[in-house]
Amino acid sequence: MRHGTILLAACLAAWSPQLCQAQVEVTPFYGYQFSGSFQDEETGEEYDLSGSACVGGLLDVYVSDISQVEFYYSHQETELEAGSPFPTSSFFDMDVDYYHLGGTLLIDDEKWQPFVVGTLGLTHLSPEPSSIRSLTRFSLGFGGGARYFPTKNLGLYLAGRGLYTFIEGDTHIRIESGSTTVRIEANGLWQAVFQAGAIFRF
Repeated sequence: MRHGTILLAACLAAWSPQLCQAQVEVTPFYGYQFSGSFQDEETGEEYDLSGSACVGGLLDVYVSDISQVEFYYSHQETELEAGSPFPTSSFFDMDVDYYHLGGTLLIDDEKWQPFVVGTLGLTHLSPEPSSIRSLTRFSLGFGGGARYFPTKNLGLYLAGRGLYTFIEGDTHIRIESGSTTVRIEANGLWQAVFQAGAIFRF
């Protein structure tokens, strides 16, 4: 959470003149984040981040009637599991946090508002126990959905996103579980997420 607070504070400081003048929307959301995979560099065995719930929020600032600057944060508590043929074998818990900045384009500015969104930022992978090194890497996201405003200042939000994290080939996550030692290497991590929330417009 500390990383998200720092990033958000920096973004807000940079945009403070615009925030004072522009319309702002705050959207807390709840969603489901699907699994992503790593691969053992020595055996080719795949290991999955299990799918689980995620929570987070959006801060959107209008820059025109149909476009917004978006600050995006999400948090997922998941597990690293062995892939097939041992899908139920869990190695350790892992938190996955996304801190992104990007833009939203509204297809229409009426009550129903289909939209597309693209973002860039950081992914923080934090394993438990803390003796396993955490990773922070660049990532990008894209997606779309729809918003509905029954009133001027209150709306509903439904969206889907794809999230890709760039992980260099020499990045390793070392697992020691009993007599098992696994070194995981990956070039990237894909995850998909579906989200629903409430929009508060100011």
